[in-house]
Amino acid sequence: MKPPAKLLNRSVKPALDRIDLLILDALRANGRITYQALSEQVGLSARPCLERVRRLEQRGVIRGYTALAEPSALGHDIIALAGISMRDPSAAARQRLERALTASPAVVEIQVVNGEYDYVARIVAPTLAAYEAMTEAYLSDPGYGVGRIHTTFVLKTLKPFDGYPVAAGA
Repeated sequence: MKPPAKLLNRSVKPALDRIDLLILDALRANGRITYQALSEQVGLSARPCLERVRRLEQRGVIRGYTALAEPSALGHDIIALAGISMRDPSAAARQRLERALTASPAVVEIQVVNGEYDYVARIVAPTLAAYEAMTEAYLSDPGYGVGRIHTTFVLKTLKPFDGYPVAAGA
């Protein structure tokens, strides 16, 4: 049986040399750095540096660029980590739930996991009532097949996610 293409792509790791890692580390620290400043920081001239960045983008190593906003400044006073367990693990129920979760702007991150839960999601909401209404909608619709949502509310963030570490083994 041939594995799905998505799995094949994940298992093939692009070879990254020292300069690529320096570029990634610099862009992770400051995504708005100019190519001139980036090239000076990594020890290349501007043109080869730009070519390397474009190659990293084309290969999918660099997925994109973004600004990291403070959740409360955007009205997201509730941040929840939700463990979602399926009651109905059929493919149809999973697909329907996954489409709904990925389409919801309140679901800012979702992982398919093994163990006690089938999914773990990071969900933001302006109020506890809004969060409760959203989760109740998933629980009450039998088409989603959700059996349980276990919620842990974030009280304080000690270290916010700001990207994956670049250095090997970090």
